[in-house]
Amino acid sequence: MGKISEIFQQFGDEYINLFKNRIPHNHIKAIRRIQRCRTINNGVNLYSCSSCTHKRIIYRGCGSRNCPNCQEYKTQKWLAKRLKEALPGPHFMVTFTIPAELRPFFKSHQARAYNALFKASSETLQTLIADPRHLGADMSGFFGVLHTWGRQLQYHPHIHYIVPGGGIDSKTKLWQKSSADFLIRV
Repeated sequence: MGKISEIFQQFGDEYINLFKNRIPHNHIKAIRRIQRCRTINNGVNLYSCSSCTHKRIIYRGCGSRNCPNCQEYKTQKWLAKRLKEALPGPHFMVTFTIPAELRPFFKSHQARAYNALFKASSETLQTLIADPRHLGADMSGFFGVLHTWGRQLQYHPHIHYIVPGGGIDSKTKLWQKSSADFLIRV
């Protein structure tokens, strides 16, 4: 299909008209900003060469945190910084998702539901990692990122955690490492 901005430019108005009473206002606002991103509607910067008559027009971005165009540079910069901070050894992605039956509830109670999902999933990770039957590391670190859309752009809240393959046992002060192939044996 193309970029998300192209999808929103082609179908965004129709989507908003069909579902405006069922989607949060901040979603509509994000769609509108992405529709205008890098178009004349957001304004332009005009650059001209001091040696010749060449001029270049650059359309301004929207700056929205939801916009893939505007956040690409920030994303790459953030990722490079995180990679420098990474612990040696394997890292794992652990995903917590919501069953389809609970998604309508999550959609209508987003702040509370997302907070509860973060709390339950992070406490579950901490408990499993600290358990001596699994890793036995009661001092571990990880970070999670909430995604609210699936690949087909359907509402699908889930959290991806990046977890290092180990942690510190606070009693022995030793690093407890996981297997290179999996974080916790199932």
